[in-house]
Amino acid sequence: MCVAHAAVVCSGMRNVPVPLDFEGTYLRMDTGATAGAFPADWATAPWINPFFGGVDLGNSPLLRPVITGTSQVVNLPLGDYVGSMSYFAGGESGSTTHVGDAVGQFVLGMPGYMGFVFNTAAGAPDQYGWLELEISNTGSGKIIAWAYEDSGGTAIQVGAVPEPTSAGLFGVAFALFGIRCWRRRR
Repeated sequence: MCVAHAAVVCSGMRNVPVPLDFEGTYLRMDTGATAGAFPADWATAPWINPFFGGVDLGNSPLLRPVITGTSQVVNLPLGDYVGSMSYFAGGESGSTTHVGDAVGQFVLGMPGYMGFVFNTAAGAPDQYGWLELEISNTGSGKIIAWAYEDSGGTAIQVGAVPEPTSAGLFGVAFALFGIRCWRRRR
């Protein structure tokens, strides 16, 4: 597990299916909303759209993936940083060349990480994030998880998730102690 910034917003493990069809799944990054059809606010909200099992990717103007060349979305290594030094798509675009066996490409059936920058509205600060995606060309792919920094302009480490708070750790310890005591009484 990676060390995370205090302002990381994480989806947890969602495993959202990406159907092997033309619509795929639409994911709105700032709210976590998903849709199976073209969203009405595509042009004014940060959406990513993996379709055909994730073999093809589309993005709205307010969410721009890390790319190489002119359009290939990059499969980033765990622990890399996504931030102002990353190279992003220039607005609404798509990728059909991100799957293969070359360095930086996604491998079918294996989880990979896409980095991105998004804006919650036109002119809003840049927010950096990552999305874990498993691509399939024979059935549904899946969006496994995603996270982003909610403080504008702050880089994020690929795979970073919020660290548990001390109160949360205390609660887990207390619950485990309670279960142990309950079992002894039985």
